[in-house]
Amino acid sequence: MVGSADVAERAGGRLRHLWSFREDVAVAAGARRDAVVVTWETGTVAVEPAGPTVREVLRRMQLGPVLLGNAVVAGAAGEQDPHVYAYLLMRPVFARFPQLLRRTVGFDDLRGALLSIGPLAEGAALCVPPLRAGAVLQLVVGVSVAFDSPSATVEMRSASHRVVLHRYEALLVVARLAWPATPEAVAATLPIPAHVTTGILDYLVAAGVVGPVTPASPPPSRSGSRPRGCGR
Repeated sequence: MVGSADVAERAGGRLRHLWSFREDVAVAAGARRDAVVVTWETGTVAVEPAGPTVREVLRRMQLGPVLLGNAVVAGAAGEQDPHVYAYLLMRPVFARFPQLLRRTVGFDDLRGALLSIGPLAEGAALCVPPLRAGAVLQLVVGVSVAFDSPSATVEMRSASHRVVLHRYEALLVVARLAWPATPEAVAATLPIPAHVTTGILDYLVAAGVVGPVTPASPPPSRSGSRPRGCGR
């Protein structure tokens, strides 16, 4: 397993880690059979060679959020977990256009997405390493929350990503982080499953709107730095 919190499900969890493109992205077949062309308002990238799974993932992402493992062509993953297989296969492809990727975190209770994260800057890449146990976290100084019922948007001027909270569970986590707290303390005080709280925190830290603090230092005043363990 690679060191990322967005590859497969947590033990006993039902979080869903979904990938999609921005609205201005179009995906078309290339001149060659094994090529795909990804086009957006200011650029074009030809992905080749692109195997059947790569082509299917990109096609589905144009239509909306997709579980990568669900797009694996039958038998391609062998005995490997299809979600891990697809993640490793798509990782170098996604590295070519990270600013086009939108991330969505869902919960398998048929009530829709918890939150989604979209890039604000060219080349903005989102990597989601698991949080260190016992880390003290807080909202980054300068973060603003704008409400547009039924959702809320979390962002700051220097952030590379915008976070949209779609459900009250995600809003509860953000509200709790107005004061420093560990992931364990946040989970213990909220009326939602602990693994859901931790999953939300993973993404908030990755987006740069929540950061680590220590009792001896002030809350972080900058965002956009890549979390530890976020290599390509």
